[in-house]
Amino acid sequence: MNVSPPPASASAWTAWRFVAAVVALWSTVSLTLSWSQYQDLTQLGQTPSFGYLLLQYWVATLMQMLFTLAVGLLLQRHPDWVKHPVRLVVGALVAIPLYLAVATPTSIFLLLVAKGKPLSGWWPALQQWPAVNLYVDMVTAAGVMSLLLGWSFWRQAQARRQQVLQARAENLRLRLHLLQGQLEPHFMFNTLNSIAALVRGADRAVALAALSRLSELLRYSLRASQRRWVSVADELGFMADYVALQRLRFGDSLQWQQQLQPLDWARWACPPLLLQPLIEAAIRQGLESAAQAPVTLVMSRQAECLVLQLRQRPLDSTGSVCTFLPEVQAALERVQERVRVLYGDAAAWQCHPSDVGFDWQLSWPLRDLDDLGEASA
Repeated sequence: MNVSPPPASASAWTAWRFVAAVVALWSTVSLTLSWSQYQDLTQLGQTPSFGYLLLQYWVATLMQMLFTLAVGLLLQRHPDWVKHPVRLVVGALVAIPLYLAVATPTSIFLLLVAKGKPLSGWWPALQQWPAVNLYVDMVTAAGVMSLLLGWSFWRQAQARRQQVLQARAENLRLRLHLLQGQLEPHFMFNTLNSIAALVRGADRAVALAALSRLSELLRYSLRASQRRWVSVADELGFMADYVALQRLRFGDSLQWQQQLQPLDWARWACPPLLLQPLIEAAIRQGLESAAQAPVTLVMSRQAECLVLQLRQRPLDSTGSVCTFLPEVQAALERVQERVRVLYGDAAAWQCHPSDVGFDWQLSWPLRDLDDLGEASA
């Protein structure tokens, strides 16, 4: 995955923070070395100037500071370089000798200036420069490059991880939006079919009552579809209106019961239009069933979960297992997918086979609606 470059303002801020961190780091190194030598000289009975020692060490580490800044800023400007190991090795083999060739004579020059010695001593000092100093500078430069490369690799990995998380979140959002978009037309289509059936039945009073119910359902559906969360109480109220509408159509054929645990359902959050497709599927399956028993909704709280149970238990077991209608199976799969996208493994869906009837159970995490920043729809 290609990591997109950050905005110019963010990149500049990162660069300035890096410069400040590098200057602070090498200044701390200079301060530590100066203090250590100051303590040693004091124990030997000498009275050195700490400021003079600090100046010498700061000048001595200046080239290492500049090298660190150069390598770090280059890696920030060209983050893709870390993807080419061969180029990095070749770059290190060129950069370190070049650094030593520039840093050694420059450091000697700066030290002569700092100590107030004549510049005529520069060439002899360069010739007499200890090999161990070159070795230390080389190891330091290699260590700096290794640390900066590791830091750059880490930043790249973090950026890729962030992009993956953002892409995953966006993908889940789109899938959730698609699922909700599939539910709304499906609900509209089936509800209008119910109204049409009543109109064909020539019962104008019932048809007008159904249209009134439909207007309430549509009003809630439009409001709820614009929110991420609604209260369970809102969903239960919507469900009651929907069942009442279906009663107008099916009459006594629709046997419905509900058992609600006495709770403040307005407090708890629920995805909008979550219950309706389940209720619709249960009603349809119940009407087609030979169980001759009411469809029962049970809503309760169990520990830190909300639990919805829909069941139809047969009065007489025939030994045959209930087979779901294709449209019922499709509705259940859409609800399962939506809940999985929203809650992941924190939600659970159980569909227990039973003789003739059915037993569905959906649980999802308990969330306070106020904590989610949503008002009731």
